[in-house]
Amino acid sequence: MRTRWHLLWALLPLLLACQGKEPLQPADEGTTTYKVAVLMPGSMKASQASLAKGALESIESAQKGLEHKVTLELEWIDEESAGFESEVKRVTHDAGYAAVIGPKYSRNARLVARESMAYRIPVLMPSVTSAEIQRIYAGSNKTEPNIFCMSESDLAQTQALLSLMRSNLFIHYVCLFCRADEGDDYTSSFNAYLPFLATELGFGEVIQFPFTDKASLRKGLKEIQGWAFAKYTSGIFFVPSSLEEMRWMDEILGEADFESDEAFPTVYCTDLAANPNLEGALKHEFEGVALLGDPESGFPAARQATTGTEIQSGYAQFYDCFTFLSLALAHKEQAGLETLNQAIVQLMDGNDGKGAPFGWTPGGLAPAFRTIRDGGLPSVAGASGRWLFDKETHISQLGSWYGYWRYADGRFHVNSYVTRIDGSLDQLWNWTPDGMEIQMDDRGVVYEELKDRYAVVMATSTGFTNYRHQADALDIYRLLRNAGYDDDHIVLITEDDLAGNKDNPHPGVVHVTPGGENLHQNIVNDYKISQITPEDLGNILAGKVTERTPQVVHGGKNTNVLFFWSGHGKYDNLFNWGADGTITSDQIHTILQGAQDNFRKMLFVMETCYSGSLGEGLPQIPGLLLLTACAPGEKSHADVLENSIYLSNAFTRVFRETVEKNPEINFYNLYTELVRHTTASHAMLYNYNWYGSVYARGVDEYFMIR
Repeated sequence: MRTRWHLLWALLPLLLACQGKEPLQPADEGTTTYKVAVLMPGSMKASQASLAKGALESIESAQKGLEHKVTLELEWIDEESAGFESEVKRVTHDAGYAAVIGPKYSRNARLVARESMAYRIPVLMPSVTSAEIQRIYAGSNKTEPNIFCMSESDLAQTQALLSLMRSNLFIHYVCLFCRADEGDDYTSSFNAYLPFLATELGFGEVIQFPFTDKASLRKGLKEIQGWAFAKYTSGIFFVPSSLEEMRWMDEILGEADFESDEAFPTVYCTDLAANPNLEGALKHEFEGVALLGDPESGFPAARQATTGTEIQSGYAQFYDCFTFLSLALAHKEQAGLETLNQAIVQLMDGNDGKGAPFGWTPGGLAPAFRTIRDGGLPSVAGASGRWLFDKETHISQLGSWYGYWRYADGRFHVNSYVTRIDGSLDQLWNWTPDGMEIQMDDRGVVYEELKDRYAVVMATSTGFTNYRHQADALDIYRLLRNAGYDDDHIVLITEDDLAGNKDNPHPGVVHVTPGGENLHQNIVNDYKISQITPEDLGNILAGKVTERTPQVVHGGKNTNVLFFWSGHGKYDNLFNWGADGTITSDQIHTILQGAQDNFRKMLFVMETCYSGSLGEGLPQIPGLLLLTACAPGEKSHADVLENSIYLSNAFTRVFRETVEKNPEINFYNLYTELVRHTTASHAMLYNYNWYGSVYARGVDEYFMIR
């Protein structure tokens, strides 16, 4: 680990002072005091209060000499108390509080976020990593942001832990031990995304062992114990949702039949296991990841020097909540903004990642405060790393630092650090242990040379009330034309009954954003959905010219095909076809199988309710990648509203915006963008085992004409 030791020695007096110094004096006349509720576990208050005190002293010291200053008055609320819910309601509905910092645990985040919506009080969540929480509130953050996570989601953590496991090249089976609780937003992230991520890293199989108590946890571990060569071919991916569950694991491994088993697999743990309160309490060895600070900032080393422990999971993010909030409050005052949320967003957007940033120490924060008081916006690298945030939703910080740790001899030992410092989702794999780089090959899938591209774009609904389906299809058509496709290489299937519809307030116009581009202009609509059948669609995709289907995909094993489908879906594996017809998942499977000799690769993007049901039972078709708007039991959701008519769907909007912004994005990054920004449903990816690497391959094979 590279550490700036001169910075450490400079910081020691400040950090040591935090251990026993008297409280801050009351604010002077030039200081405005803001009340902040801090939601943290009571069991961690001693260490967290010490850290907060150090942050407040840094903030005070950094503002010396300024005419106007800000300070924070903290009220601590025990996240583990029986009255936590009522306390959350009290502080989030009280205009006397400027902001909320916390909670620590993802399982409490939904309550805090929901209650904060009443008055849009800013909530800074230091270590809420749940992908589910970040996905759900990304939508509301686009219009009225107030939920701000100071870390990446558990997608990044899952990648980090899997890459640690992948350093053992013999591990074939990933055994996921995760609480069986659909209401737990922390564990749900791992249940939802681990199987896909593990497959992409080349693991053979993910076997899930849901547990509800210590007995069911023991039962799953006993099953693994009976496997031949389990120590060498398997790794346990353990997701403890509490310290108690971590103790369960340790106690079970201490039982006689496990204690004597030298061939039991290694247990790899997620970040909640990395808690200083467990040091000395656990008897067995574990490995895992923890959400840490930027090692080059000096913060992790400084904390270790003052506390004596290497593991400080979420502490850097907690410290940054105070400094970030104070800078935002100063900016709100200086810029005369109406709300603190506006100031937070502007401070986030002012961090462009360019140039040398100011730091987290008093010496680094002082020029940041001066910049704000001079009317500017500073670029800051906090204790957790550079303050770079997703500029579309502002829901999460990018480029979090994770530490690989090993628990042995009663202590946590951090071995190395990893990050996706540029915010890209494939960068992490260049930071695996001991320099090992994961090979992102096509896993044996071989393709002929790419020579041609076709697209089939289809909206299966009719009528003005279903406006969004045809509008989305026309916008995909626009993307393809802008990418260089001619109309001979696009088969467009829509009812084409919007532009001239009597209910259309903009005659002749179809758009996906109010006042946006007229997508109906110069289109060539090949078929009306009411005039073709599912059998006709099969002929179009298979390249069979008939009297009914003169325009088809003239493809082959050198042709890539983009297939976009927008319409309605039903819960029982049925999808609407025109005004009154339906088509089943099995029929679509048959159509795809019948067309497989007519494409090299096919990207099938499906925007319907329950579209994930198409992925269930999908035959293994080489070269096919299915991307759906939602999981099998979910509805997809309309997105852009104008005069009581929805113009677009959320999934398709995110898809087209992402592709348009980055036409070379790989499929994994595209999928993760869809996961993060498609609200109220889970985007899903199917048949990727038969497609090749989603890290090495991207949408440029469909949208970039060379």
